[in-house]
Amino acid sequence: MIKKVLFHIYSLGKGGAERVVTTLAAEMASRGIEVCVATLCVSKEEYPLAKSVRRINVGLTEEEEKKGRIFRMRTRIGKLKACLKEERPDVVFAFMQTANYRAVLAAKGLNIPVIISVRSNPAVDYASKKQRALANYLYKKAAGAVFQTTGARDFFDKEVAERAAVILNPLNPKYQGIERAAERRKVFVSVGRFHDAKDYMTLVKAFERLTKDYPEYNLEIYGGASEDNTIHQVREWVRSHHLLDRILFMGDHNDLEKCITDAACYVLSSKYEGMPNALMEAMALGLPVVATDCPSGGPAALIEDGENGLLVEVGNDKEMAAAMRKMLEYPKDAERVSIAARKIVEDASVKKITDEWLEYAEKCTRNM
Repeated sequence: MIKKVLFHIYSLGKGGAERVVTTLAAEMASRGIEVCVATLCVSKEEYPLAKSVRRINVGLTEEEEKKGRIFRMRTRIGKLKACLKEERPDVVFAFMQTANYRAVLAAKGLNIPVIISVRSNPAVDYASKKQRALANYLYKKAAGAVFQTTGARDFFDKEVAERAAVILNPLNPKYQGIERAAERRKVFVSVGRFHDAKDYMTLVKAFERLTKDYPEYNLEIYGGASEDNTIHQVREWVRSHHLLDRILFMGDHNDLEKCITDAACYVLSSKYEGMPNALMEAMALGLPVVATDCPSGGPAALIEDGENGLLVEVGNDKEMAAAMRKMLEYPKDAERVSIAARKIVEDASVKKITDEWLEYAEKCTRNM
């Protein structure tokens, strides 16, 4: 029986993997499991941990950060190894590429099972032959692996994939139990930071195709800037097409469950995703959803086309506009798919997903 777990991730900054860690950690702790989270750094904005969850710093000092790359890598592994020796968890859950590598290497010789977790599109994170070979080598040494989609799982060698589990993200509890809107505002909405992967350019082009026929509708995009120049490129395109009064940049919000609940339609335009939390949340709110059928299969794992949403080709603004138009022109169908979408509340409840993680961990530890 699992009595103590340790999560390892770079930080708890505002991201999909980080939110999954804090959600799972809180639920496991509420069941009487001792939970600690080992991170390398503290970000400016982070998801809070439950009071019963301990946080452990395994990062470098300022002096150590000034050293060479090999020194830094070895020191991080060494500090995590020392942490594992002291804590002796029944299982380690590592999240994301470098944390996965570090956890497998740190646990060597300690007889502590490590379950790695891939949280994005592996075709991007493991694009080079070197990275793919390294990942397959190390992941075969892990006790198990969790993927969000079968597409992500099947990217890796058969020996990794055959022992793996595919588990949905847990739905943020604040998106559960919210009544569907009785009336809908005349807006399309999308949520996510401005990054090339989100492909907002395709979304704004799709929306422009609807502006003449639906002059009363606007597009609201919720999310902040990222490290690339995407937000400026999208703003400039919107400005040059005289759509600043129709396409609204809403910034970051902590209460999206209130902001978008009554939207006419939610649109995800990504080029690739792991498992899109924002799409899951929109479905839980009972919004009609349109999403790209992007790798590594997250939207397709959530949406049965025409039943609980609509899937469109990546980068195809014409097809996306047609799907958005369909949601407006066939309101009864839109309401039907939005009602069906709410099943995600059951499929991805925190209790159900935590059960799946713990059951898989029990299986992996028995096999050691």
